[in-house]
Amino acid sequence: MATGQEVLAHYQITVDQAIEFIRANLEQPEVIFNAAFESGITTQHLSDITGFSTDSISDFFASFGLDTKALDEVKILFNSDIGDFANFVGFNVRGEVLSNTSLGNQVKLQVDPVEYSAFNESVFDYQEVDGIYTSDELGITHLANVPATVESIESLVYGTLINIYSALDETELSQLKSFSHTESNVNEYRSILTEVLSDPANRSDQDLANLVVNETAALIDEYWNGDVVVTGNLDLSLLGLAGIA
Repeated sequence: MATGQEVLAHYQITVDQAIEFIRANLEQPEVIFNAAFESGITTQHLSDITGFSTDSISDFFASFGLDTKALDEVKILFNSDIGDFANFVGFNVRGEVLSNTSLGNQVKLQVDPVEYSAFNESVFDYQEVDGIYTSDELGITHLANVPATVESIESLVYGTLINIYSALDETELSQLKSFSHTESNVNEYRSILTEVLSDPANRSDQDLANLVVNETAALIDEYWNGDVVVTGNLDLSLLGLAGIA
C-alpha cells in the first residue's frame, strides 16, 4: 500500500502543507478526519505524515467521538478479516456461460453500466497509480501484484462468487441468506459457512451462472444504493459477512 507521503504526492500536497493543515485544525478534529476520509488517507498514512503512532492518532480522534476504523476501510475487495475463507478468493478461470464476458453482459442487463464499471475500479485513484494492486489494497493476503485494471477486479469478483456458489446447494444457500446477522453471532455464522462450504454442490454451469449474475447485480445495487455503507465490493458477499456481521 502507498505510504502517506506517496498519497500526498498523488494529490500534489507536500508533507509540510499537510502538517500545517493538521495544526491549523487541531481544535476542529472533524475537519482533519473528514479530509482524510474523503481522500482515502488511513491512520497509517497519518502516522507516516506526522510521526505519531497509529494508536496515538486513534486515541486523539476517539476523544472527540471519531472512530478511525472508518479511515482504514479503503480496501477494494474485503475490509474485514475473513480468515480461512480467503481460500475461496481467486480469479475466474471458467469459460462459456461462466466466462467474465458472458457473466458481465448478463449483469449489465440488470444494473446501470456506469455503476458496473465503477464497482470494479479502485476505491481511490492513488491505489492504481503504480499499475498494480497489492494484497493490502485488495484486502486478501495471498493476492499480490495484481494488475490494477477493471478486468482484474471483475475476474476476482466472478471467480470468488463461482467458488462460493459451487459449494452451495439450495438448502444451504437458503440457510445462509436467511441468517439474521448481529454483532454477537458472527462466530455462529462462520461455523455454518464453514460447514456448508466443505463439499461441492451438484450444479450445472447455467444454474451457477444464473446465481452469480443475480448475486453480482445485488452486490452492485447494495454497494451504490444500500443502507449499509461499505468500501469493498465483496464486503456484503457471503464471505464478507463472515467478517463484518
